[in-house]
Amino acid sequence: MNRCLICANSADNGEQYHPKCVHELFGSKRKPALEIKLDQLNELARKSVHQRVTVPGVQTKLSLEIDHKTDSADKLTIVGLWGRFILKPPSNRWPELSANEHCTMMLAEAAGLETVPFGLIHLASGELAYITKRIDRGDRGNKYAMEDMCQLTGRLTEDKYKGSHEQLAKIIKRYSANPLFDLTRYFELVLFSFMTGNNDMHLKNFSLIKDPVVHWKLSPCYDLLNTRLVIPENQDPDELALTLNGKKSNFSSNSFDDFGETIGLNSKQVQNITESLISKRSSFQKTIEKSFLSDLMKNAYIEILERRIRVLNR
Repeated sequence: MNRCLICANSADNGEQYHPKCVHELFGSKRKPALEIKLDQLNELARKSVHQRVTVPGVQTKLSLEIDHKTDSADKLTIVGLWGRFILKPPSNRWPELSANEHCTMMLAEAAGLETVPFGLIHLASGELAYITKRIDRGDRGNKYAMEDMCQLTGRLTEDKYKGSHEQLAKIIKRYSANPLFDLTRYFELVLFSFMTGNNDMHLKNFSLIKDPVVHWKLSPCYDLLNTRLVIPENQDPDELALTLNGKKSNFSSNSFDDFGETIGLNSKQVQNITESLISKRSSFQKTIEKSFLSDLMKNAYIEILERRIRVLNR
């Protein structure tokens, strides 16, 4: 059975994508071709570090744009940093990273979190790569104002693991046009990150974006990954990238209750958000099971999720 590489649901007639999913991600009726192999991407990324073709970050990220000028089908081509799409090739160091990120983003959708458009795409050499559409670029290449928390806290990129979740809440209160709504979304995202074993939600993975209607607001989720799936606890015991209540690990349900109230939510709001996420356990498991992870990784992911839910359920 073929499954859509965007939503992971079954696809008809041997197709790899649903037309609706293709349109939501690429803005076209058919998926644009990607005619590049993994070894070419790795070589290009190695050579392009100083040529502003790769997007900043630890993981290799390449900027893409759709070329509509080809004689046949539309084609994805590597461009400068102004491209509307970001491609993350599979990693030689971390197994199944593309499927991991895709699965975690699907879980965010299942949790009711707003996400950037995302999916998987086959390289010419057959491997699956993760692809996402930038939300700070319009279809005509125009830019939308978007500031990550490194910028908003005045920190350099190399200091992206410094800071606290309480500090980010203050930034949201200061700039958001609807601070209580965004603080609720923010709390939910922090809780979701803990549940999904993500200890890489650093300052650059939280942003505010300027919406023409409501002005500044918390951006949709992006760069979500279960890092515990690839980095065992004995190598990195941290459970969050930034401090929460002054620490990065050994959290309890009370830790998140206290944090929620510290940032301005009342106890009922905190309880409702926590219970809502926990109640989606069955949906989360089904999402993991239909993902493109191997069976071994699926089982490990579910085990991590269940362990974190037990912490929050106490």
